[in-house]
Amino acid sequence: MVMEERPGVWFVYRSHYEGPLSRRVRRLNAPSILAWFQDRFQEARGSATPAEVGQGDLGGPVHGLGAIFEAVKEQQLPTPKTVAALTKLLRKHLQVEGGPDPIRIDDHTLRVLTGDGKIALAYYFFDDSAVRRHRSRIAYLLQDDPRLPNGDAEGKFEPPVEVPSLLPDEEGEGTTYACLLTFHDGDSIPGKAVAFPGVRLPGLAAHLRRVVPASDGSSGSAEHLDAWPVELRLLRAMVEPSDRSIAPALARCAAYPLSSIAVEGDHARLGVGAHEAAREEFAAAALGRQSEGDPSATLVHEGTHVAVLCAHTSPQFGHQQWILFDDRWGVAQPELAASLLHYARGWDPFVVRKAPARSPEELAAARKARGWKGAVGDRAAADARAYRTTDRFTQAELVQHAKFGLGVVQRVELGKVEVLFKDGPRILAHCLKA
Repeated sequence: MVMEERPGVWFVYRSHYEGPLSRRVRRLNAPSILAWFQDRFQEARGSATPAEVGQGDLGGPVHGLGAIFEAVKEQQLPTPKTVAALTKLLRKHLQVEGGPDPIRIDDHTLRVLTGDGKIALAYYFFDDSAVRRHRSRIAYLLQDDPRLPNGDAEGKFEPPVEVPSLLPDEEGEGTTYACLLTFHDGDSIPGKAVAFPGVRLPGLAAHLRRVVPASDGSSGSAEHLDAWPVELRLLRAMVEPSDRSIAPALARCAAYPLSSIAVEGDHARLGVGAHEAAREEFAAAALGRQSEGDPSATLVHEGTHVAVLCAHTSPQFGHQQWILFDDRWGVAQPELAASLLHYARGWDPFVVRKAPARSPEELAAARKARGWKGAVGDRAAADARAYRTTDRFTQAELVQHAKFGLGVVQRVELGKVEVLFKDGPRILAHCLKA
C-alpha cells in the first residue's frame, strides 16, 4: 500500500466477480468523497445514461450505485453541499440489499453493503486521512497482488478480533490463522477466520494428518461441528502422506467440486474421522461431480509462513480465497495480518471492535474445556465402557477409568491408547494379554 502524494480518495469494490482477489481498487482524483459525488451529480444532470455515471472513475459498474444518479436526473435532486445532505440523499435513493444499517458514512468514509440476489457485495470510499488512522484495518483492502509478501519475525502477534480455535490443539509453539473468503448459498461476505493453536504453517500439513476434528460443543448437537469449517476438513483430507508443505493440498482443493457439495444436503459430518477415512469420504462425495472452475485461472502462492489460494470456482462466480498465515508472519506483517482478520470477520472493517483480551491461562483453560465438551458430545457416562488393560479400544470410544473418571479415546496405537480426560490426556495400555 503506497500513500499518494496528492490528496485523493480510494474506492474498493468487494465482489467475487472481480478477479483473483475478488475486489477492484481505484484511486479517484477528488479532494474528498463529498467533492467526488458533487461532480457526479452535475454530470448526471446532463447524461443520457445517468446509471453509468462514475463508471469510468470506478473501473466499471458498481451494483446499485447508479440508482442515485438516475434519481438526480429524473427528480432533479440538488447537489449536496454537506456530508449530512449527501447522507440523506444516499439513504433515500441508493439501491441496497444489505439488511439493517447497510449504508454507513462519515466525513472520511462511505461503506455500503448490498447484493445482486446471488451474492453479497460491498463497496467503500475512503480518503487518505482514513488510511492513516486505520492502516491495520484496511491494508488488505488495498493489497493489489494475490501473492502476499513473505515475512518471518520473532515476537507476539495479537489478533485484533477474537478468532475461534480449531480443536484439538497441539502443544507446540505459535498459531496458524486461516481466513476463508468463501461462500455457500449466497452468504459471500464476510467469510470466516479460525485458528490452529500450537502449530505454525511449516508444520500444518503434518498436523492435519495427525489430528481428528473436534467440536467445541457450543451448538449442543453432536451432529453439527462448530469448530471445523468444511473448507478445512477438505484441506485436511487433501493432504497426502508425502506432503511437506500445505501448497500441494491447497492446489488439490482448488480442483475439488466443493461448491456443489456444500450447497447440497448436510455436510457437517463429512471428513470428521481419521485422516485416511476422511480422504475416502471426500473422494466418494466427489463421484459424478466436476469442478466448474478453470485450473489455469487458479493461483497458489506459498511462503514459509504465509500461503494463499485464489481458486477459480466457476465462470459465474469467479474466485474465492483461502489465506493461511502464522504468528511469525503476523509479527513481520502486522498491518496486513490484522486487516486480513478484520476482512474475514466483518463486512465493514472500520467498525470491527477488538474482543476483550484474555490471558494465556484463560485461553488455555477455555480451549481445554471446549475440547473436553466437544469430545464427549451429548453422550452420558452410562454409555462408557469400563477401562481394562486387556480390552481393545477404538478411536472416539467413551471409557470409564477407576481413577481418572470419564474419558474419550483420541488415538490408538499398538499396545497403548491416548485417552482424553477432563483434566487432560493420558497414555494408557490396552489390548494386553491376560
